[in-house]
Amino acid sequence: MSAGLSVAEQAQINILLGGVVVGNYLSYLTMGIVLSSAWTYFTNFPADRWWFKALVILCVSMCIGDTIGTGIWSYDWAVANYGNPAALTFTHWGLSAESFFFGSCGLAVQLFYAWRVWIISMRKNWILPVVIGCLSILSWCLICWMIHIPGTHKSISDFALARPAAYIWFGGSVGADVLITSSMIYYLDLRFRMKPEFPSGVSANWFFHRRLRKLIVQTVECNFLSLFAQAFILGFVSYSKFGFYYVAMGMMLAKISTFSLLVSCTFLLSLRGSPA
Repeated sequence: MSAGLSVAEQAQINILLGGVVVGNYLSYLTMGIVLSSAWTYFTNFPADRWWFKALVILCVSMCIGDTIGTGIWSYDWAVANYGNPAALTFTHWGLSAESFFFGSCGLAVQLFYAWRVWIISMRKNWILPVVIGCLSILSWCLICWMIHIPGTHKSISDFALARPAAYIWFGGSVGADVLITSSMIYYLDLRFRMKPEFPSGVSANWFFHRRLRKLIVQTVECNFLSLFAQAFILGFVSYSKFGFYYVAMGMMLAKISTFSLLVSCTFLLSLRGSPA
């Protein structure tokens, strides 16, 4: 189908399709991980609080919608319109759908962690949760504004107009993740270590706090993965020569956020049976 295309046109097609196709494969992979984790959560903890389960269902549903949208996007560009450079010059609705889903999913998970920080601070520290919530909402609003651009500008090249907002979104989202991680490190580990009665040796409390540190490590790992993906997106958006390769990480962000939520819910519920 591409026999009549020039070398420049073939190169342009490859640089646009590469990120979409690779990202679609990564999207399917991470969707499988999320579904497996969700199955584990609902199977092992069927009596969890209803609003926890509703939040998990909401985030998993957004991940499914994100995966379906990006799959259709990949099919339309890589199969139905392959070898048609004209079709690739227009924005696809899958780009807006993907941005909305990963932005909304990230907002829900970060607000959950803001609530969690308030709870583990014994409901005393309300400033950090408010700051985390404000940064999360700011990031979500900026994503909505960036979605507005491909909705009103049909040319792919016009998406560069969203670049300034992308920098602010990155700062807000990273700021919220840093506050979440640092708060959990303090309230689940450092706060106890600063007390003279901090358990040591082989006491039951020592094992309990060791398990809390495992939760901290898992949270840091999930947040670091999210940070890496967002930094990857920001870096590749800044250089147009990389084409659409930045969407490869964007197609995984909703799943990364949901997986972080599932890890937190599953791990904390497993602590209920631990000695305190």
